[in-house]
Amino acid sequence: MKFPINLCQPDGRKSCGACCGIYNFKNNSKSHLSHRLCRNTRSLQSRSSSFESVVLFHSAKYRAEDNGQAKLFQTIFNCEYVGFLDENRLRVGCLLHPSLHRGRDYRDFSFYGAELCAGHFCLSYYYLTAEEQRLVIDTVHDWYLYGLTITDIDLVKGVFRVLSDRVGEAIDPEKVGSREVLASIVRTFFKLKLDWPYRPNDGNRFGKYVFRGDEYRQVSVPYEKFGLKRSFFDSIFVAYGSEFSSSDEIMKAERKMEELVEAFARKYRQV
Repeated sequence: MKFPINLCQPDGRKSCGACCGIYNFKNNSKSHLSHRLCRNTRSLQSRSSSFESVVLFHSAKYRAEDNGQAKLFQTIFNCEYVGFLDENRLRVGCLLHPSLHRGRDYRDFSFYGAELCAGHFCLSYYYLTAEEQRLVIDTVHDWYLYGLTITDIDLVKGVFRVLSDRVGEAIDPEKVGSREVLASIVRTFFKLKLDWPYRPNDGNRFGKYVFRGDEYRQVSVPYEKFGLKRSFFDSIFVAYGSEFSSSDEIMKAERKMEELVEAFARKYRQV
């Protein structure tokens, strides 16, 4: 199966390793994930013995650790073979992939095996339009934020929808990506997923989901509790994992969204 856009490795500036479980830790900050990825990269670069021996030793040392108490959602497997693919640490990916080993595929040493890994495509391939995919690819150039964003279908669709609605037409991702003044506003929407002030600081949360072992629930905003109608920005609020404590907080959040949307629309019409 072929797709017009390779969401895993879209260009030389970033990539996504979400399906390898890189975000599936209670502490999934960029610094902690970078530490794990660097650890894997250094370990698998060792050539003190055959590569097969290195791979097996690495797995024996880290597979159980990465799938122990530090995991966020127990059902998702965290692969110990994901790391940085370049010296500048811009792209993450499979360290057993044949592109790194002169065509030799070592992915059968992984938990899922080469066939499953090679044939897997995340939901974003199917449910995001080419325009929505391109909006993320052309505005986000950091592996950490890119992976968090491209796999968040609700957030991407929500941002694309509210911006298109305000300008009165489907926004052109190429136009947005080629003008930093527009791209920076779009990135702000995505970056708010990292430090949204109306999301509790809970290690069992990830985006719109709250995890408890093998169970999870999706957050929702109880507008009726505060005497309000469903917000135009609800899909974005949910994607951020919002838990508002008052109607004032919801209205403040809406004003923040309005400021960003209006700034984008004004600049979009000018260029």
